[in-house]
Amino acid sequence: MRQLKDTVRQLLDLDDDSAVVVRQLTCTEPGCPPVETVVAVLPMDGDARRWTLHRPADQITEDDLRAALITDQSH
Repeated sequence: MRQLKDTVRQLLDLDDDSAVVVRQLTCTEPGCPPVETVVAVLPMDGDARRWTLHRPADQITEDDLRAALITDQSH
């Protein structure tokens, strides 16, 4: 999880005051994969952002994070 947080921080060029939270959750909604990973960024001076990746945290690569986070920069 630490590596994912560090990668998110680097990809989004976040300062040390911004919180990065990575949680692996069991998904109980119909049609949802059994495990998903939620990434949240909580900056001190901005809007919180959240992304859901539909796979376990240990299977998420830097490329997966880049695709999810950078593609959604308009948020």
